[in-house]
Amino acid sequence: MKAKVFILLLISSLISFLNASAEEKTISGDVTVTGQHLNINGEKAKFNEYRDIRDGFTGDAEFQYEKDKYYIDLKGTDVGRKTQNYELSGGKWGSFKYDFSYDQLPHNFTYGAKTFYTGVGGANLTYPTHPPSTDISTWNTFDYSLERRNYTGGFKFDLLKPFYFDVSISKETKKGIYPIGTAGTSPGGIAIELPAPIDFVTDNIKIGAGYVKNPLSLSLSYSYSKFESDNGNLNFRNPATTDTAATTDTFVLPKDNSYYQLDFKGALKLPLNSKFNVDLASSRAKADAHLFDSYVAAVTAGTSNIGTQGRTGITLSDNVFNGKVDTQSYNFVLTSNPFYFLDGKAFYKDYKKDNKSDKITTTDTTALPATFANDLFGYQKEKYGVGLGFRLPASVYLSGGYTHGKIKRDREDIPKNDDDIINIDLRWSGLDFMVAKVGYERLQRKAEFEEPTVTSASDSANIERFIRRFDVAARDQDKYKASIDFFPIENLTFSLGYRHKNTDYKDTILGLHKAKSDEFNIDADYLIGKRVRLFGYFDYEYAKLDQFQRQLPSPTTLYDPASPPTPTAFNWTVTETDKNYAYGVGTDIYILPNKFTLKLQYSYWKSDGSADYTYLLGSNPLPSGRTQDNIDISTLDNYKTTYYLAKVIYNVTNYLSLAAGYAYEKYVFDDAQYNGYNYVPTSSTGSTLGYLTGAYSNPSYRANVVFFSAAYKF
Repeated sequence: MKAKVFILLLISSLISFLNASAEEKTISGDVTVTGQHLNINGEKAKFNEYRDIRDGFTGDAEFQYEKDKYYIDLKGTDVGRKTQNYELSGGKWGSFKYDFSYDQLPHNFTYGAKTFYTGVGGANLTYPTHPPSTDISTWNTFDYSLERRNYTGGFKFDLLKPFYFDVSISKETKKGIYPIGTAGTSPGGIAIELPAPIDFVTDNIKIGAGYVKNPLSLSLSYSYSKFESDNGNLNFRNPATTDTAATTDTFVLPKDNSYYQLDFKGALKLPLNSKFNVDLASSRAKADAHLFDSYVAAVTAGTSNIGTQGRTGITLSDNVFNGKVDTQSYNFVLTSNPFYFLDGKAFYKDYKKDNKSDKITTTDTTALPATFANDLFGYQKEKYGVGLGFRLPASVYLSGGYTHGKIKRDREDIPKNDDDIINIDLRWSGLDFMVAKVGYERLQRKAEFEEPTVTSASDSANIERFIRRFDVAARDQDKYKASIDFFPIENLTFSLGYRHKNTDYKDTILGLHKAKSDEFNIDADYLIGKRVRLFGYFDYEYAKLDQFQRQLPSPTTLYDPASPPTPTAFNWTVTETDKNYAYGVGTDIYILPNKFTLKLQYSYWKSDGSADYTYLLGSNPLPSGRTQDNIDISTLDNYKTTYYLAKVIYNVTNYLSLAAGYAYEKYVFDDAQYNGYNYVPTSSTGSTLGYLTGAYSNPSYRANVVFFSAAYKF
């Protein structure tokens, strides 16, 4: 209803403006009406993941009006669908301008999901009989789907030049049901998939003012954002407990929060064809949350402090958490072109995130350690560098640069990184029909590792002595790239590109050791005699990751990877590979030039992933039922998509055109994680491992779409 009111207001304001300016006007635009018929087998949600293709009619329209210096532009696309978009902009040249828009976007995950819970879509989930039924034919069905709606409006006033003022507001709503996973008890426990209600509203406002007059430009802006959720918690009856009184557990959902930012930007033109830019910003994010004084733990026989419901009490230093994060950034850039053959750049950037949130101390007499506090993560990142470009003889342009980066973070394992990056690029355009480029970049990252504090040989913190997490670990990285754009004749273009990246995590013991990727692409377009246009492309990407890890029992003292292997404490490796292909061909056949056109297109995308595991057990046997071959994963996020399109376009007149066509799309998903999907998975002994809802379980589909459209220009 709000969307309809918003659209009616746009139309009524447009009509009022036209009535007030009804002479010496210029009006133009176009209207397109499209009818569609869809036949689909398989998961409709995946087919329409970010779109709304269905039986019926939709339309696009654009309307322009101009009189003297006044103008209006009104656009609408996918009218009546869940992807509809409307935009209204206008103003007076040199004085003011305004814009309003409304758009929708769905995100569909799974249709026909199942759960034994009642109350789906709300913040309270329950079921009548404990334990819940494992007969999925009695479960309730629902859809995992979200819908986003965005309303925006803005006004800019620049009549008092060189000064200007602008303001913009927006509101975004997001509603639907989203799958979340939780453990039935802490630690561990059965897996439970929950349909979480999403009802978010985000309001934004931005106010800015500025000054623009050669050689100086200045601007100051203030932004404020407020996020609100109708459901701060999801309460659910927990099937992992021995509860017979329908006691609920709680999953915490996103909390209300706010954010503001103050931003100053300036630019000054200097002698020697130079320019200095500055960007200074400061922001703050805030959120509060009420904390729980208990959690559901596994029932332990003979333990008096854990009741029959498996609920354990804890003591908090404060039951309210006040979150506050401040951020400051400073960016300075000097560019110069003092001579025709020389370009230069120097920059400095500093970004600091300061976490000023509460530190809460938790006391839990059933855990080790009994007292612990939340870590507050903050960091500071500095970058500075220079770049130079040289125009050399024979149409050669050589450029390169150096960047030094330094990161300090509130983190126990690696609190500091130092990055050194050099890059060099060469472009040659010595022939009228060809441009060739090559480039190289080298990253050398140093990491400051801090040894963990351990209390004994059996302390689990011992393993941290050997782990280097890949996001901050020391590494050497090389990138190479090359491309050729070739257009030997007027109607033929051809491009070829290649990229290679190799990363060596040189100091890592346990973790990711190496990562390598190669990318290759070809694009071609050829017009034959102004009657037939041929085009095609091919993209290929290969990625390989090598990890070295360790399997350990608990408790243990065998944390060192150099220890001789035992049947329960040993090292293992995995090589993960991903191959991605995409290619397509098509043609536009101008049967009657400017009158009758036939379009044909074929596209294919494929992802092929696998993981090759090796247990380094020495002379020890592998666990029962396992071999070095059957522990591998041959289908890791594998999918392929096939797409065909045939379309004819007939231009009846210069103002009216008709089109009709057929599209076919097939998507096949194959992944070891989802193959053999079971709503109630069980162990080899028959015990229940979890309760799932079918989210993402079978996304494959096959779809046929027949469509026709009529477009009119005026």
